[in-house]
Amino acid sequence: MKKIYTIIAVVALLFTACSKDSLKLHNPNEPGLENLETEEGIQKFALGVYAPMRGGVNYYAWFALTLHNLMGDATTAVALNFGFCYSNQIFSITRPDGSVIKSSLLGGKTQGAVLKQLNIRENGTENAFNNEWMAMYGVLGHCNLALKLLDNNEVVFRDNAEVKKKTYQAWFLWWKAFAYSRIGSLYAKGVITNEYNVLSNNYQSHEAIISEANRIFEQAKAILATIPEGDTTYSGLIDTFIPSQFKEGNGGIITPQMFIRNINTYMARNLLVNKYASELTSAELSQIETLVNSGIQQGDKIFIMRSITPSSLCFVSETAWTPYRILVGWEYLSERLVQDFKAGDNRYTRNVLRRSSALFNPRDRGYGIGTRYTLKDGGDYASTSAGVVELPFAGTYEENQLMLAEVKLRKDNDIDGALTLVDAVRTYQNAGLTAVAGTGLTKEQALEELRKERRIGLFLKGTSFYDARRWGILKPVAQGGGRTNANVVVAADGTTEACTIDYQYLEWFDVPASETDFNPLP
Repeated sequence: MKKIYTIIAVVALLFTACSKDSLKLHNPNEPGLENLETEEGIQKFALGVYAPMRGGVNYYAWFALTLHNLMGDATTAVALNFGFCYSNQIFSITRPDGSVIKSSLLGGKTQGAVLKQLNIRENGTENAFNNEWMAMYGVLGHCNLALKLLDNNEVVFRDNAEVKKKTYQAWFLWWKAFAYSRIGSLYAKGVITNEYNVLSNNYQSHEAIISEANRIFEQAKAILATIPEGDTTYSGLIDTFIPSQFKEGNGGIITPQMFIRNINTYMARNLLVNKYASELTSAELSQIETLVNSGIQQGDKIFIMRSITPSSLCFVSETAWTPYRILVGWEYLSERLVQDFKAGDNRYTRNVLRRSSALFNPRDRGYGIGTRYTLKDGGDYASTSAGVVELPFAGTYEENQLMLAEVKLRKDNDIDGALTLVDAVRTYQNAGLTAVAGTGLTKEQALEELRKERRIGLFLKGTSFYDARRWGILKPVAQGGGRTNANVVVAADGTTEACTIDYQYLEWFDVPASETDFNPLP
């Protein structure tokens, strides 16, 4: 893939992925593949796995993840930059009096039709389809090179070679599977390749991409299972792979067994979010159950991101992600997200503020963008100061428990078993809500509790778009999609009405033109 795999071995020298103590290379005056064959070089390369996600102006933590927030209607945006505003253009909003409001930006088209029109290479990072693809295939190219060297025994280790090799392999396999998971969960097609810097048009369906991700995750698990839990060689290496600010809070040195549990949770996500919820089979739900029963436990270390100053030193700068941008006008808190907080939820009290004036149809770019709310600076979700907010790269304890709750509801009809897990997540996040288990809720009511908790408990944890898609909300109202009784700001004074929203968002992205112009689809 011409543009993607031109990330050369000099990435191994990058300090910009995140701040760390300097690691001396074998010969820093002659960077190249030979440096990766040394312990110092491959160690720097392991840390450098974050670099493709930063890649100049391609901030994965901002450009790519913001689109998930917007298309999951967790946040909204008015700026046209990076495809943001086009991505949250609702097809129509029907008010209680029957009048219909349509987007002035869409010109009668759907959001997906407009995004497809904008899918041209000249749009660069302004193309919504571009940014996650570029970041993830950058990670894949990086990992493919490292794994090739390791598989061919080209890296020379001074001592404890077996454990060191396994540790590196597990690390790069994790990130390779992570990248495929992201690609397969967003794009209709992707390229499967194990080569570095080699053009490949092995385009496969998103289902095949997810299967490949899970196959690689299994490889990593098999390797990790052979490393003793207290092995100091392993932990010493992992400590150097993870930037210092990514080891705070829920981050830290992930032991081999914790690593396996992180993988199991992500594999469960891959199964859960890539089919409509109504189409999950009993066998698939059983697979998910097996994985989450061996998934992330409370207290496990996970893969997290935090910002740092100065921004030039890190994958996440202090300003280039939602926790900062939502406070300065790049994103806004969706009315529908706030609507899903239950009365008395401490997470609302800790984090949500009423705006001094409502945001209403800004720049005539959509009623759905409007909101009466904002987030507190310094709360759980947002801060203008670096290092305050923590977001996950992948799975969390809360997501693991809520996936198990969904299995109990959909497969076993175990209403109270599921609601006990929902209550546990709320307790874990100090929500202060009255328990719902044992209160006689129906299955439909329990599913609504689960839906709300996934919206609130997993806010900014990377699942909002996946959930909107798999619950069928993004389908046309005429096909059973959309959202009814949805709060929409309909006047400048903050008046809201319970409307019917017909999103009609694109469920699977096209391959970006920055790829197909060089590597045409068969």
